[in-house]
Amino acid sequence: MKIFSFLVIGILFSLSSLSAQTVPQTFSYQSKSAKTVSIAGSFNNWSASAHPFQPQENGLWSITIELIPNYYQYKLVVDGKWIADPANDWKINDGGDGFNSIIKVGNPPVPQRKKYSKPLPVSLLPEPVIDSHPEYVALYYKAWELAWNKIQHGTPENGFEPAYMDEGFNELIYQWDICFITSFGIYGRDAFPVMASLDNFYNKQRPDGYIQRVYWETTGKLANEPSVDEPMVNPPLFAWVEWRYYEISGDASRLKRVLPVLTHYFEWTEKNCRTEKGKGLFYTSELGSGMDNTPRKNVGKAGWIDYSAQQVLAATCISKMASVINDDKTKATYQAKAAEINQSINAHLWDKKSGFYYDLTESGKLSTTMHIGAFWTLLAGVCPPERKASFLAHLKNPAEFWRPNLVPTLAANQPEYDPKGHYWLGSVWAPTNYMVIKGLESVSESNIADSISRNFLENVSGIYQNFKPDPEKIAFDERYADEYKTLWECYSSELNEPATRWDNTFYSRQDFVGWTGLAPISLLIENVLGFDISGKENTITWTIKRSDRHGLKNIRLKDQVVSLLFEKSGSKSEVMVTCEKPFTLNLSSGGKTVILAITDKESRIKI
Repeated sequence: MKIFSFLVIGILFSLSSLSAQTVPQTFSYQSKSAKTVSIAGSFNNWSASAHPFQPQENGLWSITIELIPNYYQYKLVVDGKWIADPANDWKINDGGDGFNSIIKVGNPPVPQRKKYSKPLPVSLLPEPVIDSHPEYVALYYKAWELAWNKIQHGTPENGFEPAYMDEGFNELIYQWDICFITSFGIYGRDAFPVMASLDNFYNKQRPDGYIQRVYWETTGKLANEPSVDEPMVNPPLFAWVEWRYYEISGDASRLKRVLPVLTHYFEWTEKNCRTEKGKGLFYTSELGSGMDNTPRKNVGKAGWIDYSAQQVLAATCISKMASVINDDKTKATYQAKAAEINQSINAHLWDKKSGFYYDLTESGKLSTTMHIGAFWTLLAGVCPPERKASFLAHLKNPAEFWRPNLVPTLAANQPEYDPKGHYWLGSVWAPTNYMVIKGLESVSESNIADSISRNFLENVSGIYQNFKPDPEKIAFDERYADEYKTLWECYSSELNEPATRWDNTFYSRQDFVGWTGLAPISLLIENVLGFDISGKENTITWTIKRSDRHGLKNIRLKDQVVSLLFEKSGSKSEVMVTCEKPFTLNLSSGGKTVILAITDKESRIKI
């Protein structure tokens, strides 16, 4: 049993109240040969030592535990071996090759969705306009509302920031999640404590540079101590997110403070996430990759394509940040690091025959698993132009990644692919979709990027509007008994429904904003409406991609608010601009771009 998967993925059935009335529950196990027996479950943080059984007569072992009414998953630990309870037929896949037993204690209360005490300040958010798709606008505000309801506050015990954005599905903060939450939260930075969410991790950095991927929200402590086999790190995306924040906001005030944090963290990974088996490349763990059950047979501590490409991306962004603050030494150092890893990836992880990037196994051979992590090479600038066509052919291949709902995390031609999703065995996930889309844009493939964006947003929106879940497929702790109009953690690539989670039984998590906010917020603004906002350059680039009335109002551009609206009447088209201060508008339409110096507070531009 992969006990850690349940510790870090989440406490599956959180206790509703410590003051609630408890119910005695007796567990037993029959064995005359066992030396020790205990129970580990969602009621004791999967601790194998918290609740030992006592031996009775005739080989019977038992324990009675006072539990708050709820549904719980558990395993018995017999002489160190984790097993499902043989006396309980109710069980569920544990995310690996085994099963967890399930028990219902008393009459569990109906769970309630999280609700923040203060109302969402809608007036501080950008206002999308898209007349032909009002459902996109409704979903946009729903995403912000869900994110608002999950705002948390630091305490003296955990040492976190006074207010921060949170994934909100358990009692841990997650590095991987927060990086993508920040990627859409930037657009609501006047209302949301966006960058404080990253500061929570920076503030926990150890003197050796280490930053763990998860910390307890109760105490602020590490979820687990790192080891050689499990370094407890996530994709190194802090630098990318910080650079993205600087580009959009134009706020350079963070760069000097966070740069030493990011370089120190990078140095830790260089020392602790490389082995000779990887030929200079980087390794992590299944959970550390963020793509938990992606097949990685025999990859071990060799070369992980996604983590290695992410290191290139991190080094590149660190170099750019150093350039802004005139730190020439750091700029040159990290340019060199990026080039070194880039060269190793292309030397050792590219398969010339198939034209694809793969993980490197510990035996020195390439893995045969074709997963979405390979596409980090686009965003990181690793894939050279001469390899782009053969590489992207796999993305556009309907037998591989170009499925009805784009883009599955595992190619459909892989033996483990599951059209229901089964978490990372074929689900469509917002973070990896966003990575693919931004990577495509970086290599001048905006048409493909926009196609994926529209497909994904339409899928997420359609399920939000129309999906009626099977009640038996909803996880016990999310049976809210309402309409279930929500955003889900991941989606099926074949069916118009949420994907199944790690147990391949229940739907993935609800209210996942969380990273699914990327679809109705970032992709709507950037790809569907066509906006590229650069506070760094005091510029808005708007690519007109639609013929309906559309635009974006209340855009925060540095220290002013800008609104842009496209309208068409017959054969005449106009863009209405309102602003408070001068800025540059790059306006693209029909393949032509004009650069306009906007100085008037109100302008009408004929197209």
